[in-house]
Amino acid sequence: MSANKYAGLPDIDTAPDVYETEDVFPSSLDNREDSSEDESGAPTRHTKGKNVDIPSKEELDTSSLMPPDEANKKFRRAEKRHHRPRIQYTYPPSPTSSGRSSPILHTPALPLSQRLRHLQSELAALETELADPSNPLLHKEREDGHVDPGELIRGMVDVKGRLDKISKLKEGRGKLVSTVLGEDGGGPAKSEAPKEKVEEKPQVAKLEEEKSEARDLAQMDHRLGELEKIIGSSSTNLDELSPLPPPLLPLLTRLNTQLTLLTQPRHLDSISRRLKLLLSDLERVSAANSSNHNPKSRQSSHHPTGPNASHSGGSSAPTNAPAPSPLQEQLTPILTRLAPLLPHIPHILTRLRTLSSLHTSAAAFQSTLEGLEEEQKRGRAALEELMRAVDGVESSLRENESVVKKNVADLEERMEDVGRRVDELKTVHHD
Repeated sequence: MSANKYAGLPDIDTAPDVYETEDVFPSSLDNREDSSEDESGAPTRHTKGKNVDIPSKEELDTSSLMPPDEANKKFRRAEKRHHRPRIQYTYPPSPTSSGRSSPILHTPALPLSQRLRHLQSELAALETELADPSNPLLHKEREDGHVDPGELIRGMVDVKGRLDKISKLKEGRGKLVSTVLGEDGGGPAKSEAPKEKVEEKPQVAKLEEEKSEARDLAQMDHRLGELEKIIGSSSTNLDELSPLPPPLLPLLTRLNTQLTLLTQPRHLDSISRRLKLLLSDLERVSAANSSNHNPKSRQSSHHPTGPNASHSGGSSAPTNAPAPSPLQEQLTPILTRLAPLLPHIPHILTRLRTLSSLHTSAAAFQSTLEGLEEEQKRGRAALEELMRAVDGVESSLRENESVVKKNVADLEERMEDVGRRVDELKTVHHD
């Protein structure tokens, strides 16, 4: 490379020289060469700064240029550096860090779940490769005799079992770490009994949790059944509209409100007064019934004769209780008939409540039926009027038809008469 090559160009030293920029290299030899080149290039730049305006644009000032050999050496190194592949810059090691430095960039550590997924995917790929008998890598391993394919498959099955156990038992990062450390901490010298215990522990815990949940549900169901028995909602029959028994919460709230109302002093006084009256009435009724039944049974079983009997009967007659009132005589058979029907009365009431909506809809349906009947009557009247009008039109059409036929017949007769007269006139005219 000679200096005549740049004769027709402007001074190249006026532009910044990119080849004099220093780069960082790992080897100390390049650093020494670059430092020596920088030292040798310093005076040239100094002289270049002084004589930058002396040479003209058409001629080169060779006094400020470096020798051709040195320029050839520097530019050849720059060309080599230009074609060299770019390497990624790494920070120099800090003085506080350890003496070992690695040029490879450290990627951030992946989470354990992602690493487990990567291991599972790699294991699946390895399984497919080992399952393929035409795999060249497997043939190569077999020919070289490094590893037996049976040992590879055995190790793969072992790793797969461990990964499956980790994936089944993991419940968060801490559980996964503890499982991995527990497996790695042991060795082949472990017996099978501790492994079985470790495997059975989570199963036993799951079974205990399921049993406790079932026990809690059974206790809750039992307590709800007892509450329904106490309240009385379990004795109600199921209706067609509600496939479930009545809810407990509204029933409890209603009972609570009724209790709060009934426990007020004025309500308690009225209830006690009514109960006393009812008890006195019931006592009178029971006494009357017993007095009515006992003398009859005694008279039927014992028939006394003689004056003593008449005397005793006369003496016992005034001791009898007063005769019951007619209202009591009417109520006693009704009560005897209602006694076996009392358990069915609540169900009948609930059934009537469910049928109340049906009764209301039946009333609305009756009104709609009456409206439809009225509309049908009006339609029939309109149809009858139309039939009468159609009959009148038909009769008028028949009458008009007969009149038209008569007119047509008369017209034909007249036309024939006119034709005859015309023929007669023609014959008379020719004669």
